[in-house]
Amino acid sequence: MPKKPVARRKTSSLDAERKADVINRLKTVRGVTDGILKMIEEDVYCVDVLKQISATRASLDRVARIMLENHFAHCFVDAVKKGDTDAAVAELMATLNFHRELV
Repeated sequence: MPKKPVARRKTSSLDAERKADVINRLKTVRGVTDGILKMIEEDVYCVDVLKQISATRASLDRVARIMLENHFAHCFVDAVKKGDTDAAVAELMATLNFHRELV
């Protein structure tokens, strides 16, 4: 029998400082991505483009770690406290499949 899905929260529960950090990182990623596009259009040396791609990935990975930690600390814990342990674990395992390199 399939497990019932975890009741989803309406918010991520990020505190103001972490939310600001995530937003700033994502804005930086957006800017760097625009820069990478321009580099490609201008035929910039491959290694220079790869360095920017690596920096972008690192920023996105940091955002993912922040969001994953927040999910553990709030969403997962709340679901377990409400007795939705099986569904919470199933959702957590599915989430970890998205980011195996982060754990």
